[in-house]
Parts: sequence; C-alpha cells; structure tokens
Amino acid sequence: MSNDNNSSNNHADAQNYVDPRSVEASVIGELRKDKIGRPMLVIQMFVIFAIVMIGLPIVNNLLADENSFLYKMVNKNGQTIVPTPTKPAVDEFMDGGVAQPLSKDTNMKFENIVMKNFILKGSSIICDMYSYNGVINLDKENLFLEVYSASSNNLISVVKLVGTYDNQTQQVELKAADLAFNLDYAYEGKMVEYKNSDYPPYSVNSSELGLGSMVCKMDNRTIEYRFKNNYLIGIKDNYKVVLASQKDNTAYLNLKKVYDDKALYFGSNAYVEEDMEGFNFNMDINLEVSSIPSKVIDYNYFALDTEAKVIRFTLMGKGFECQ
Repeated sequence: MSNDNNSSNNHADAQNYVDPRSVEASVIGELRKDKIGRPMLVIQMFVIFAIVMIGLPIVNNLLADENSFLYKMVNKNGQTIVPTPTKPAVDEFMDGGVAQPLSKDTNMKFENIVMKNFILKGSSIICDMYSYNGVINLDKENLFLEVYSASSNNLISVVKLVGTYDNQTQQVELKAADLAFNLDYAYEGKMVEYKNSDYPPYSVNSSELGLGSMVCKMDNRTIEYRFKNNYLIGIKDNYKVVLASQKDNTAYLNLKKVYDDKALYFGSNAYVEEDMEGFNFNMDINLEVSSIPSKVIDYNYFALDTEAKVIRFTLMGKGFECQ
C-alpha cells in the first residue's frame, strides 16, 4: 500500500517538475538612468563654468607675463608678442602762464585766452587768438605777453594784449615799443595778468608843484597825458587822418563820421578840422573838471588819478613811444 502511494507521489512530482533552464525572466521594475544622470550633468556644467570664470583671468595674466611658464611655453619658438603701444594722453593746450616757444607749433592757453601759430616778424608778433569760453574784451583787462630770450631767459619786451574775442579764431598783429626780433635766435612768451604792484615804477618830470606830462606817439597819433604827483589829471589827443592812406573815399568818410561823433560827445572839449590832406581830430580834457563821456570808447583814455607807470607801460605795450 505504501509502495503504491510513493509511486503516485513520484509520478505527480515528475509531472510538476519544471526545468529551470526553460524559465524566462520576467521584469518586475525598471531603474531609469536618466533620473540619476540629469542632476549629475548640471553639477558638472556648473563646475566647468566656475573653473572657466576663475581660470580665464589667471591664464590671461600668465600669457601677458613674459616671465611666466605659460608665456614661455606658448612662445617657445622664439617669437615674441609685441604689445601695441598706447599713446600717452596729451593736453590740448600748453600752459600759457609758463614760458612757451613762440613758434608755429605752440598752442597755449591762459584762463580763457588761446594763442597759437606764432610768427615773429621784425618788431611785431603775428599769431592766432580766440576765447576758449565766452566773449572777452582784452582792452578792459591788464593781460600782457611777456617775451623772453630762449637762450638767456632775459625779459626783452612786454606786449599788451588787446581786442575782443569769441570762439572764432582771429589773426592779430601785436606790437610793442621795444620789440625787435633777431630771426637767428629763439624766443619764448608767457601770458601774465598784471596787478598795480607789477608795473615797473615810473616818475614824470614835474615842476615844484608836482605838475608834469608824458607824450606818447604812434603813427599819426599823439596823446599827451598830464599828471599831478604822477597821477593823471588831463588828456590831450591829436589824430591826423590822411585821405590817401585810406582804402577809398567811402572808408575815409566812414572814419570821419566816427570822429565827428566822438567830437560831438566831448562837446566843447573836442573838434574835427578838415584840411587839404584829410582831417584832424583834436581833444583836450581836464579830468578834474570833466570825465570821459560814456559813449566814447577809446582804451587809450584813462580815468582820473590813474598812475603814470600804468599808462606808460600799457601804451608802450601797444607800440607807442612814450617820453
């Protein structure tokens, strides 16, 4: 009986037996690699970016440094990288308050006045002038150009700067009574604003009462300044205009009109007289009694009590001979 049962069981086991080599694997789940790889890629990119940002300036510095190993390695073939030279910053103007060469290449500025392109000719200076900012009337200013010998640094003359200027360049001719250039020598000039104490001393030949005069001449004009104890008290002016020296009759008549009006403003202190050659303007004023009319614009006239040294120095700086 028992043998029959064992036989039955063995038969059943034989029927239920499965060869493991014939069993196919079944997929229970899937591990997705992309879920793990994306964060790693972001981290790698961040690290690379940080390395580039930090390392690039270092590499550039090493490439620029001739003593660095990287520079020598890159340039081991003997060729050197020559950096492009940079031009140093150049000031637009030379300092006009310091002595500068009086030459074509000089372009100097003092306060708002620019002077450039100097040409020295006999007893005059030809140059270009303009105002750097706004309009300026140098006839109202005590601004002079001091002229020096470049070799000895000796002051040889002082020229009064005159005229009204804006930003438009004007060619001017400057003269002084004692100005004379030797073209074999070099000269320098600087602009100086004079104060009362800067004018060289000068005393008029005077009487026991302190009365004296000084006569200044240039071309066809003679101005006599009268002083009391070296202070101005009167002016006498004579200006002769010759018709033949004028451009044409229209220019002559226009100039005569100017002096007719000038005489009219002075009233009894002035008159215009015509002759065969042209006309003469005559004016004589006592500044202790009358003053220069406000409508008269003449910068060779000075106010009451102006010192003789100022008048003489200014007139000579314009080209007048004063005695």
